[in-house]
Amino acid sequence: MEALLHMPYHPIIPMNLLEMLDQHFFGIVEPYFKHKDKVIKIAKDVVDKFFDFPRGTVPFVFSSDDPQVKSEVAELRSKYIDHRNKMPIDKIEEVMLSDKVEDGFMRSFALYFISIIMCPTSYCFGNMKFLYSLRDVSVIPTLDFGQLALDFMREESERHFEMIMNRPSVEEMNKSSHTGGCIPIWGIIYLDFVDFDFIENHQSTVDYSLPRISHIKNGDF
Repeated sequence: MEALLHMPYHPIIPMNLLEMLDQHFFGIVEPYFKHKDKVIKIAKDVVDKFFDFPRGTVPFVFSSDDPQVKSEVAELRSKYIDHRNKMPIDKIEEVMLSDKVEDGFMRSFALYFISIIMCPTSYCFGNMKFLYSLRDVSVIPTLDFGQLALDFMREESERHFEMIMNRPSVEEMNKSSHTGGCIPIWGIIYLDFVDFDFIENHQSTVDYSLPRISHIKNGDF
């Protein structure tokens, strides 16, 4: 763990790498990386290991027809919204840190984690839909966080790739683009799969006690 203190404050995930991964995964039901005799499938168990999830199996739900459930979710949401009727991340953090009740803190922490790590949005807002599954704190350990993250990553990857492919010319396609959501997680997983010592022209000295993303620079791609 001490080695993590030496990581760059803002690790770089090169755009060219992310675009290559988009092309590699687009339209693939079970995406995977392959290098020589090594294969790693990006499946739920890989995501569980990446995040160290408790391997829950209960699917997330994002809506309900039950008036009581809707009322509970609306009441919970009211704690997190600001004057714009939105749920900004800093408001979720504020509620989390000020909550003196364990259940409230755990719910806010789960919402915060989902909103900034697993399923982040481009404008740093939380999403009310997650409160349907988080309203009952006792079921949080049983929720399938791995599948939620995997589904979201696939959606974001396909959305990003389609955005690039819909550009009017090859020149436009080759221009840099912003990546939101959790697309960078693909890059982090991929880099932990690569043997840096065998990459031609790679000049970095690799310290394998650190996540490999900490050794990457744009010039490598």
